[in-house]
Amino acid sequence: MRHFGWFKVCCLLVMLPAAGMTAAVTDMSSWYTFAPTNTPEPGEIGMQDWLSKPAGQYGRVVREQDKLYCNGRPIKLWGVNLCYSACSPEQALADKRAAFYPKYGINSVRLHKYVDGPGWSGIQSKESCVEFDPAGLDRMDYQAAKFKEAGIYVLLSAHFGALKLGPADKQYVPYMEEFGKFSGENRITTPHSAIDYAPELQDVQIRQTANLLKHENPYTGLTYAKDPAVAYIEIINEQSILFYTSTAPLKASPTLRQKVAVKFCDWLRSKYGTHEKLRTAWGDKAFDGFANDGFPPVGENLDKNNILPIGNPWYWDPAQLNGSQAFRRQRLIDTLVFLYGLQCEFYDRYVQAMREAGYEGEILGSNWQAGQALSHFYNLHSDWRVGTIDRHNYFGGGSTKAGATFNNATMLRAAGSGTLSVGLQQAADRPLMLSEWIHVFPSEWGVEGPAILGAYGYGLQGWDVSYMFQNRDSGGFSDRIGHDTWDATAPQVLGIFPAVARQVLRGDVKESGLLAPLYVHVPSLAQVQLGFADRTVQEYDVKSFDTDKVPARALAVARCAVEFTNEYRDTPAFDLSPFQKDGFLTSSTGQLRWKEAPDTKLGGYFTIDTPGTKAVVGFAEGQPCRLGEITITSQSPFAAIYVTAQEPDKDLSTSKRLLITAIARARNTGMQFNDAGDSLLDRGKPPILMEPVKATITLSKPGTPKLFLLDHDGLRTQTTLPVKNGTFTIDGTRDKTPYYLLEF
Repeated sequence: MRHFGWFKVCCLLVMLPAAGMTAAVTDMSSWYTFAPTNTPEPGEIGMQDWLSKPAGQYGRVVREQDKLYCNGRPIKLWGVNLCYSACSPEQALADKRAAFYPKYGINSVRLHKYVDGPGWSGIQSKESCVEFDPAGLDRMDYQAAKFKEAGIYVLLSAHFGALKLGPADKQYVPYMEEFGKFSGENRITTPHSAIDYAPELQDVQIRQTANLLKHENPYTGLTYAKDPAVAYIEIINEQSILFYTSTAPLKASPTLRQKVAVKFCDWLRSKYGTHEKLRTAWGDKAFDGFANDGFPPVGENLDKNNILPIGNPWYWDPAQLNGSQAFRRQRLIDTLVFLYGLQCEFYDRYVQAMREAGYEGEILGSNWQAGQALSHFYNLHSDWRVGTIDRHNYFGGGSTKAGATFNNATMLRAAGSGTLSVGLQQAADRPLMLSEWIHVFPSEWGVEGPAILGAYGYGLQGWDVSYMFQNRDSGGFSDRIGHDTWDATAPQVLGIFPAVARQVLRGDVKESGLLAPLYVHVPSLAQVQLGFADRTVQEYDVKSFDTDKVPARALAVARCAVEFTNEYRDTPAFDLSPFQKDGFLTSSTGQLRWKEAPDTKLGGYFTIDTPGTKAVVGFAEGQPCRLGEITITSQSPFAAIYVTAQEPDKDLSTSKRLLITAIARARNTGMQFNDAGDSLLDRGKPPILMEPVKATITLSKPGTPKLFLLDHDGLRTQTTLPVKNGTFTIDGTRDKTPYYLLEF
């Protein structure tokens, strides 16, 4: 299971109606049963021929500035996560996934937490985290080989972020028992952020990854280091020494505390020389003042080598540095700069070790942010130094307790909100990856996620890599909603992939030029000088980003990116007014239009008008959306309706087969919400029911087309619908399918 914040969720609660609560009034009498067979047969939606097979046959995926290339051509990676023992399944499931994923345009998989422990939590041996269980490793070898064969690249993300040390690892970390006692897995889990302080822990993680890289996969005949199907290695998951966890390892381990104090004091001596000069710079009140943080007074003195780098994003916020913490401002700034340096040192060591192990592919630092403003951009810059910028963000959901409310809002209501706001962390000269994201159960609006990120993230903003989060799947659609809190194979999510993945991999949406830069001069951060006000809000995995100069809404109209500069520059305010017309925010490319909603939870829609894809996504009932030669009029309160060219090398004018996809919400049979729709009363049970979508579509295209109903696997049926003068109506109540094919 994935975590909320730093805690693991071990079970999902069964939803029962609470006393006095009523079920939501949504009429589901017309909803139809979704019953795919999960066949890998391509049918009309399959994208197997879009993937170059085997993955890496033309060499590695390489980074050039802000783009990824393979064989001299741009490449986008569109994928999902597999976690823990799901990375090493039995061969039958490995075969099933490798056959099923490409059908839906999935060309990359993030193998995450594959060595997070022994048994169910990974392939570690019983005694050590740097050695592997032979049977588990063999199963992962087979899965990786089948993915490669199917044209699927992999990203290697070793563990959750905190090393789980086994008894045999005491030879590497003699003081490891200071971090705690052995668990039921016979493991000691290191505190978050500890690895940045401890070269011993860094050596363990380097040894762990290098052992896998040097291992020859018997099913490919290549080591992982030499296999070009390994597109990325991730250094550390959801960790930063600049996050709120930074002091936890210092409090836990006396040995680590002493070593870090010596290193910090050496750093301070190199800057200030003597304790007297340090005291003059810091002020007397800056010493021995963190008792409330768990560090009692010790008579801090440079000559005693007992000064610790204590701080967290709250302390480093400019509002605190210039306000409540002004009395120790310089100490906090020095601590921030020192810790940033430690993180960079660790990343540099790791990259060098991976190269020495023979790996020549892409490497990324971490995917975590560190508060806002100063710590946030120091942290971003440390990732920038490594290469691709990777981030995590989730939306919606939040509570699965019976009767408890959760966030059932949509991102469509406000342009640039929610997951899309992570784009304000994109760097101008680096690719951007979103390696974990999804609408969290029981949010009902999951279809908007791939739609928004596909059009505005991959398209307008030029993002490069995506891995929708899940822990596992069965190599097919989920058989019920909410079997996991993060459900990437639920039909309202995976069902839209044949349309969105086509748009993404074909590059239908034009990328904007960089019209909204955020200038960051790293040396000036130490002077508490940024040039704009950065606002970050975080609730566990759900985060939102904004600034006063480049608002998050700008992500709907033009490319926004952080530009690390050689000298300080004020960030100019971005003017949205030229892109606002008739109540829409229109992209600089003219292809995307977003209608926001006054409601704080629901409403809003956007349209896509490109040569290869036309679409209407959101709450657009009764609105005739004229998209060039195609007009789509939704007659449903909420829906994502796509018309897309079926082939990888065609557009709507040249293709003779147009795929039509219409997805709204999905619920389990008997699933019930309260009247407000923000509390789950009954989880329900299989089978899954799909909300029907009705729309009228008119297109101007020569010929006499036939409109075929496709089944839930995207296979053609014998049922056709009338097309009169280029106009036809799709109706999920009548047709009981989300897929259609218009064939000329």
